[in-house]
Amino acid sequence: MNLRVSRQAVEFDLFCSPGMELHPLLNALEPAGAVLTYKRLDTASLALAPAEVMAEARRLFNEERYWEAHEVLEGQWKQAKGAEKQLLQGMILTAAALVHAQKNEPAVVPPMLDDAARRLENQPATYCGLDVRRFLRDVKKISLLRQAHFPTI
Repeated sequence: MNLRVSRQAVEFDLFCSPGMELHPLLNALEPAGAVLTYKRLDTASLALAPAEVMAEARRLFNEERYWEAHEVLEGQWKQAKGAEKQLLQGMILTAAALVHAQKNEPAVVPPMLDDAARRLENQPATYCGLDVRRFLRDVKKISLLRQAHFPTI
């Protein structure tokens, strides 16, 4: 099982057969607490405009749901080119590093954040409502402090 713990929730991946009915599984989780969200990965996701992708990624990131933010950004990254692709890769690497922090795997976090910072350098000041400069400062701060810090974007 792949488990991530945030200040708001416990997030995990549950692998089951494609097309399997999820309600019995969701009902079994209820004694542990309310199921906030769930998402099937065996169905195609809708194509979204870059601004919609960023809005969804920002919401997930701010809820400390970094794995899901990573997944949302990856779809846009696959279609991007040039500097935009590098910016999205920097965001994806940051989300992935914070997933490792949530999983208490601190050794891999700073190198990933350093790589993310390199990709975020020399980018436009904003991207689809994201303050890229502030995000870059936060990424560098987390890497420098060498301790988990979960910023909002």
